[in-house]
Amino acid sequence: MSFDEEWASARSGATSVRLNQLPADPGGGGDKPDLKTNAPGKAAAINALETKIQPDTQTAGVVADVSTEAAVKEFFDWGVGAGLKDAHAEWELQVKSLQGRLSADKSSLQGTQQGFGNYELGLKSKWTGLVPPNAS
Repeated sequence: MSFDEEWASARSGATSVRLNQLPADPGGGGDKPDLKTNAPGKAAAINALETKIQPDTQTAGVVADVSTEAAVKEFFDWGVGAGLKDAHAEWELQVKSLQGRLSADKSSLQGTQQGFGNYELGLKSKWTGLVPPNAS
């Protein structure tokens, strides 16, 4: 049998395949719950960032500043002083970076919380518009 004959045979068999019905389970999300948001959890996280985490991070950075500056002065004439000064400069950059990240996380949480709230208000107004005025 040549390639052309074999190919023609395979094609003729393939064209006779038919789909008579859809599968019983078409797939999709299934019975899992819809997307949900945890507004109290977001509010608690925002509060923790504002009242505890960010201030404590700032305090830790300042404490390190004071003690490191004192050590740099004590070891100024030694090579250790220059090393401490470089390490302190890196520490300051890391504290600033962490503070920026915490601020970004807080802003993201606030934006998400506000976004879900606005979305729900928009849906409510759309549904309210669909209900006839005399329906209870």
